[in-house]
Amino acid sequence: MSTADLGQTFLNRTPIPGVRFQHNDFVRIIGGIHAGKTGSLVTVLSLSPEPLFIVELESGYDAQVPQSELSLISTQ
Repeated sequence: MSTADLGQTFLNRTPIPGVRFQHNDFVRIIGGIHAGKTGSLVTVLSLSPEPLFIVELESGYDAQVPQSELSLISTQ
């Protein structure tokens, strides 16, 4: 799947094998240099070696974060 197709599939909220999150999910970053920050998922950039996301941080900046460093924040 091309990067453009992957991004569009994610935007459409169509399930992608190996991807645990969906577009606009609100997440906490639990590892890496952005640990403790929160934001919303904008897109998925790649699937290998693990899904890599662009997270729009609450500060307004974007960060590239692997799936293993993300935790879904329940909005309910």
